[in-house]
Amino acid sequence: MMAQIDNKTYERILAAADALFSQRGYAAVRLRDIAEAVGLQHASLYYYVPGGKEQLFVEVLERNFQRHREGLTQAIQNAGEDIRQQMLAVMGWFLSQPPMDLARLYYADMPQIDPAQAERLMRLALDAMSIPVCSAIEAANEAGQIAIANPFMAAMTLVNLAQGVKLIPASYLSKVERRAEISAEVVDMLLNGWRKR
Repeated sequence: MMAQIDNKTYERILAAADALFSQRGYAAVRLRDIAEAVGLQHASLYYYVPGGKEQLFVEVLERNFQRHREGLTQAIQNAGEDIRQQMLAVMGWFLSQPPMDLARLYYADMPQIDPAQAERLMRLALDAMSIPVCSAIEAANEAGQIAIANPFMAAMTLVNLAQGVKLIPASYLSKVERRAEISAEVVDMLLNGWRKR
């Protein structure tokens, strides 16, 4: 459990750990790196995180997944009842967030931690990304806006495409706004399909 004495320091530790884990992955980050990023002695981190690097990694991911779930839910609610606007809001949410490399998490980071924790965290990740989007897809199905047989697969396809749009190198884009335009194209492609009508 985290120390209750200095929450500002703890928040700085979480922010530094989040940035480092996101950039380098679990195995490449040392507690010493996190301590240096916040200006603490390495041993001082154990006051805030007695469970060490794994505890810090788990807490960072739990917070990220909760933030994504809440952010996606709010974005979808704010978009109204139209499925296109809701899916554009999903794309917009992901464009506004740091990239989350689910493949690296699964293949590189999770094997480094306790298997039960890894399984729980991957379930949290999938739930955070899919449940808000699935709910919107299911509601649109019921309203007759779309006909999707597998809402989970559709949700995860959109999530992965959103991550892909986020990762397009700037050199491929003619302007910054182009990511939003590409996002709209992706949503329309999914909603309208590829086949000529």
